[in-house]
Amino acid sequence: MPLVKPLRLAVVGFGRVGQVCAEAICLSHNLSVAAVIRRAATVGGKLPETLRHVPVFTHIGQASDVDGALICVPTHTAEESASQILQHGIPIVDCATLHGEAFHAHKDAIHKRALHHKTTAIVGAGWDPGALSVFRSWFALLAPGGKTETTHRPGVNLRHTAMARSVVGVKDALCAEVRAADGRVQRYVYVQLEQGAHVERVAEAIRADPLFLGEETHVFPMESLAWLEQEERGVVLDRRGPPGRLGHQHFVLEGRFEEAVLTAQVMLTAARALPSLEPGAYSLADVPLSMLWGEKAEKAEREWL
Repeated sequence: MPLVKPLRLAVVGFGRVGQVCAEAICLSHNLSVAAVIRRAATVGGKLPETLRHVPVFTHIGQASDVDGALICVPTHTAEESASQILQHGIPIVDCATLHGEAFHAHKDAIHKRALHHKTTAIVGAGWDPGALSVFRSWFALLAPGGKTETTHRPGVNLRHTAMARSVVGVKDALCAEVRAADGRVQRYVYVQLEQGAHVERVAEAIRADPLFLGEETHVFPMESLAWLEQEERGVVLDRRGPPGRLGHQHFVLEGRFEEAVLTAQVMLTAARALPSLEPGAYSLADVPLSMLWGEKAEKAEREWL
């Protein structure tokens, strides 16, 4: 199988997302950092040791041999940055955090410029919009006519956490309060068990406590709770289909993550699809899944389908 030339990407903006994008590219075998584009006021700032070999410029036109650009600037300047880069015929990926009509207006504007310059763009390719949008869409397809509730950063309930920690067999615990689509309160209790403890007995003891009586309580055993306490963001996506002859469908997605890292990962994934797309602007939902896998598409199909 012939070797595929790594896709050379410019990172535009070097805040938290830009830094993570650059670091993640360095860990990829099929991507490379072509350049870092920074504001004139910060262009002299030092890059991390792993990126010291990367050229730094103030304008995309100064860079050479660029296959695509990751726009990691604040949302209010994303369209301007995209326009400047598209003028050079360079495909772009942005992670603008826009929703509803604002997102569609942004996409339409980029689409016109991309067509004019005969190049491609993937917009809103971050966590939300982006990956979470795809999950929402699939849940709606699987449970048509239902309701979706998205809860960001589920709050930790200290009183319920303290009670769970007092249960025999529990080494540590963390309790999050989540409100379901129909308004009911749910308790997600994450427990780190003592050696030899049985999760079923622990779960029964927690649910039997007066604090949890009458509430839907889910108990999840974990090897360690340290990562849960340290992560910056969390989300619960809850989709409930309507009752009927076809049954009552219910889907729940829960995740905890650092948003900048997840956004960077989505942007890199989107960048791999750029060479396969026709000119124009796309959202992540417009792009076939196989294109997001890039050269690994066939392997992914065998492994995941």
